[in-house]
Amino acid sequence: MSFRIGIDTGGTFTDLIRFDVETGEIQSLKVASTPREPPRAFIGAIRESGGAPPDIAGLVHGTTVATNALIERKGARVAFVTTAGFEDIPYIQRVNRRELYNLDWDKPRPLLASRRHCFGVRERIDARGQVVTPLDAAEVDALCDRLAAGGFEAIAVCLLFAYLNTAHEETLQKRLRERLPGVPLSISHEVAPIWREYERSSTTIADAYLKPLIQRYVGSLQRGLDEEGIRAPWALMKSNGGVMHAGAAADHPIHLATSGPAGGLVAGQYIAGLLGLKDVVTIDVGGTSADVGILVNGELRHTTEFEIEWGIPAAIPLIDLKTIGAGGGSIAWVNAGGFLQVGPRSAGADPGPVCYGQGGTQPTLTDADLLLGRLDPDYFLGGRMRLRTDPARARTAEMAARLGLETLDLAHAVVDIANENMANAIRMVSIERGHDPRRFALIAFGGAGPLHGAAIARKLDIPTVVIPPFPGAFSAIGLLMADLRVDKVWTQAFRSDRVSPDEVKLRFRQIADAALVELRGQGYTGQPELRYTIHTRYLGQNYETEVEVPSDEIRLTDIYEVFHRMHEAAYGYRIPSAIIELVSFKVTAIGGTPKPRLGTVQSVQTEPFRQRPVYFAGHDHIPCKIIRRPALPVGERLTGPLIVEEEGSTTLVEPGMHLTRTEHDVLLLEIQP
Repeated sequence: MSFRIGIDTGGTFTDLIRFDVETGEIQSLKVASTPREPPRAFIGAIRESGGAPPDIAGLVHGTTVATNALIERKGARVAFVTTAGFEDIPYIQRVNRRELYNLDWDKPRPLLASRRHCFGVRERIDARGQVVTPLDAAEVDALCDRLAAGGFEAIAVCLLFAYLNTAHEETLQKRLRERLPGVPLSISHEVAPIWREYERSSTTIADAYLKPLIQRYVGSLQRGLDEEGIRAPWALMKSNGGVMHAGAAADHPIHLATSGPAGGLVAGQYIAGLLGLKDVVTIDVGGTSADVGILVNGELRHTTEFEIEWGIPAAIPLIDLKTIGAGGGSIAWVNAGGFLQVGPRSAGADPGPVCYGQGGTQPTLTDADLLLGRLDPDYFLGGRMRLRTDPARARTAEMAARLGLETLDLAHAVVDIANENMANAIRMVSIERGHDPRRFALIAFGGAGPLHGAAIARKLDIPTVVIPPFPGAFSAIGLLMADLRVDKVWTQAFRSDRVSPDEVKLRFRQIADAALVELRGQGYTGQPELRYTIHTRYLGQNYETEVEVPSDEIRLTDIYEVFHRMHEAAYGYRIPSAIIELVSFKVTAIGGTPKPRLGTVQSVQTEPFRQRPVYFAGHDHIPCKIIRRPALPVGERLTGPLIVEEEGSTTLVEPGMHLTRTEHDVLLLEIQP
């Protein structure tokens, strides 16, 4: 017997998937997260899942620890070291303003406690990578003295043009390690070897900001695994949709910035392929947030444009997604103008919604769903947790009285506002990027996704909603479907009128060698897949378009034609006679991993439909059929209102909508009859 385990830790719940490598059996488990001590839920879930430690062949973990530290600004005390004269880069930022006409608007502060934590060192490398001013050893030692006196928890080093010539950064790195042993270092040519010094600086600072926290986190998980007798290798989910071994994650923590949501998108891509769907929107609605992604022509969208908050970038490869504060724990509140709002603040796991009975006092989305009859108070988490209706009704009634509403009308308003917020997030990743959501299917998962998916789709005229198997732990399945993945980028600009195919091949070969060294360093011994891309633009433009390059042969004319076509599709024009710049070269090395595959199910209906009254707008309370998912007939087209219950989630089929369960245990909802 051999198992692989995926564990996805969110703000409210921790989800575990156990995959039997020999039989293909998949089991799921959901436990409450422990935000004040995240490793406790991780180890607790493994214990509760059962199985002997020697039978565990591997673990993959997705976590929001890095995400939360960035959002809540609970990272390390960082010193920033750069070329003398450029110490203000983190504070000057870019000329863009979020509120163009607001004269009182302040730029967001960088992830530094003070401007006094920025240090300059005299040195200079020019735009060709040539040393203009060498480092002075005595000045470096004086800098080390100042840093040692500052009591910093981590140091970020970013020198001008270090991506072209790493010599000065390497010298600083060596001396800092000698003089300040034990202080984590983040070096820009290792973290983000790209041009644009602000983006490179911001990314390096963010990496240093997270490093002590993630090193402690990984260390605590490793100690917990050791105490349980688990010796299996384990990895963490990266923002780019791949995984990296735990040691590499501790060394490069910025790649965990969106670790949590990435697993769901990977699993969504698998389900889309299983159903033959090319254009898909995914939405993962948990207890704290909703994460929205998009697949176009079967492919996930990747980007390097991630913002910790507006104006504070982290230039890392990641799956393109949108996260908003909308989940089961989202708190309903009234703003200064007297208008009802839902989120982004969340009750989380502690104290949780009012109905948890753990001290929560503010009505949440989960409380509203319970009052509307959409949740069974005796079957939450498969009956392992009982919801308390009376306290939820009392707190909701208090707010309703202040607004002059009936209790159920307020509960429905809370649900509708949350659904509108999530629909708006889908508009951001689809309509605002030139995609019509009416041509897409919606894959809804997470603990609350299936409950709200139909209403969200109706707002956007999306015709089909897909509810995958194990929706409450679907992101954990994605963790086990992810491959080892290393992205390496090298910035060195070439002009189309001065570059040869041999020069491009040489750059790709050098980057591929570095990517393979890192992949092998994580223990991968198989035959990796290599993917090549070039960031291109017209001469004089400021930002690039990413063009995929066939791995078998470099044809520059084909690359230029693809760029012209992509530019025209995005911006409405092309300039065939213009010089094209090849700005950055990227190689992605992928090491395959054994993946779970969904088996087939048969109709084994063992229970009749039950009924309970459920509130729907325009209908008031109407009888609604209730059935547990394993008892749902396969291939039969059922008409709502209908609720499908399972241990980790609840699916709502609204009146007039249709539902069919496929042989792979996928639920298909037809929104437009």
